[in-house]
Amino acid sequence: MEKHKAPLKKHVWSLAILNFLDGLLTYVGLLFGAITEANPLLASLSPLALLATKLFLSLCLFAFLYTPFVWVQSRSWRYAFIGVNTLYTLILLLHVFWLTLYL
Repeated sequence: MEKHKAPLKKHVWSLAILNFLDGLLTYVGLLFGAITEANPLLASLSPLALLATKLFLSLCLFAFLYTPFVWVQSRSWRYAFIGVNTLYTLILLLHVFWLTLYL
């Protein structure tokens, strides 16, 4: 029943968590020199500033959970979130792979 009340809630929640984990693993990878930031918008930031930016963006995504946006019934939004969550999951797996090789 909850799924039908807020169809985007689990997707927004997942994206916020995945974004934070990406920031955390990127921070660790940058500190150890195991990875470099591939996003040109974030590449100039220090590891701590990058982590803070990712945390802020995750908090903004969490704020969406308390807006009417999560009530949207659009398939397009649902598929967009599924695609972004899949992409973030693949990026996180890549981070884990690189950090495993490094450590």
